[in-house]
Amino acid sequence: MKQILLPTDFSDNALHAIRYATAMYRDEKCTFYLLHVFEVPYYPIILMSTDRLHDPAYEIALERSRNALQDIMLRMGPVKNSDHHFKAISRKDTLLHAIKLLVKEKNIDMIIMGSKGARNARGVNYGSNAVTLMEKISSCPVMTIPRKARFRGFNEIVFPSSFEIAYEKKEINPLLELAGRFEASIRVIHIGDQEELTEIQKKNRKLLEDHFSGLNCTFHSLSNIPPAAGISCFAESRDTDLIALVNRKHSFFYRLMETPVIKGISFYSRLPIMVMHI
Repeated sequence: MKQILLPTDFSDNALHAIRYATAMYRDEKCTFYLLHVFEVPYYPIILMSTDRLHDPAYEIALERSRNALQDIMLRMGPVKNSDHHFKAISRKDTLLHAIKLLVKEKNIDMIIMGSKGARNARGVNYGSNAVTLMEKISSCPVMTIPRKARFRGFNEIVFPSSFEIAYEKKEINPLLELAGRFEASIRVIHIGDQEELTEIQKKNRKLLEDHFSGLNCTFHSLSNIPPAAGISCFAESRDTDLIALVNRKHSFFYRLMETPVIKGISFYSRLPIMVMHI
């Protein structure tokens, strides 16, 4: 049975991500954990112990959180899939710390959450919570769902790679699993300035070919264009359903996250992103 963690702040975007997740796993047995992390205003440090359970401010915040989670369940409507089970969790904590604990405690397979966009001079910007989890959660994949995304299965998945890193098969297993389950095509895109690949890049490209054997996989290349813009152009020109990235130091994702443009790139307002970790 899959264990799926669904962080929520009770926004419409978060509810949309929950519905996306249930549709994505409609054919699988799943336990969905709806998590709300809350704060208590002016919470005294002296009460950071079991005594906090008797603090009025904490009790009020906890009750509000639990009630709001029940409201989310009601808004979702009756559970139509008997193989889907939902559990609501309210915790006073930071979002990152609470999720790290739950991932270990519940053996979470995937985190799925909404991606908040705040328009600024650079365009649509990813929410700080989504960025933090994509960067810091290392024990399971994180998938972010934009408000405009509608689940229709995964027919095509774009996987950017510099071919500078040799990925082990287990590192991209979430991608392989999704592609196999939905019979999705994988489009590996390489963006670089050099005309020819180095010997190391050729070796790593061949390794990816081996990992993707048995799947509908093609390789594409773009040059003389910034990586984030290249991914955007490639995805917008196709009927892409998902962007898959690997978060590893010095990886393609790692370089993108250090570039401000990743937070303002236009395709993030439309396409889900899955970040895998090692």
